[in-house]
Amino acid sequence: MDENRIKITWYGTASVRIASENSQLLIDPFIPFPDSRVKIPADAYSDCRHILVSHGHYDHIGSIREIVRSDTAVYCTKAPYNTLCRKGVRKRNLHLIKAGAVITVGDFKITAYKGNHIRVNGWDCLKALCSRRVRKNYRGIMKKVMKFTSCLEKKETLCYLVEAFGKRILMLGSLALADGITYPVGADLAFFPYQGSDKLCETAEEIYERLMPKAVLLTHFDDTFPPFSTEVDTSEIEEQLKGRTRVYKLRQGSSIII
Repeated sequence: MDENRIKITWYGTASVRIASENSQLLIDPFIPFPDSRVKIPADAYSDCRHILVSHGHYDHIGSIREIVRSDTAVYCTKAPYNTLCRKGVRKRNLHLIKAGAVITVGDFKITAYKGNHIRVNGWDCLKALCSRRVRKNYRGIMKKVMKFTSCLEKKETLCYLVEAFGKRILMLGSLALADGITYPVGADLAFFPYQGSDKLCETAEEIYERLMPKAVLLTHFDDTFPPFSTEVDTSEIEEQLKGRTRVYKLRQGSSIII
């Protein structure tokens, strides 16, 4: 890769690798359910030793125990820290952080901001659990439910600003922002996790107006953890932002360079 360029690879859900010629970060890496159509090579994460966690839900931290190696550093808030300890990740691999923290990983300066999690409608969750899709694939469903309910967010979602070579990348942990927080405006690229509400386009447009990034990378719109996830139609937000900013929608495992 060219010097002073940043390569961003999206693996599915919120899992993204940010890499320069000399440094790498993983954000919310995961291993899909066996019945997911999303597939990730077994060695996809093997050469990255720094993991940023946006929040403690299962689809963001549930695979970290399998991904962590002896020299991996995982940066997270208290709720995922406690969950990962309970699930067998060694404390020496975990680094407790909170909003306002600034850390450096090789070429990257990383600033953590207080974030927010998109409001999940309880009725929608109940409908999903009682859906035909669940009834047709009931085998193993309780095991999946237990996995998801064992990982809590506890209002600790973070956003991360990653800076290198004069470029700024803003990663949202969920499609929501906290009130009263001054976020970086005009980032070169912002990650928009596009799932979790029946008003996604309206919500994303409001966030765009607040942040005014030069480009948007859509994430989390895929059906990685069935039956709790779904494939989201992103055409509305792509059309809404057309002509105002560049919108990237990648295939799993593909990359852009900025």
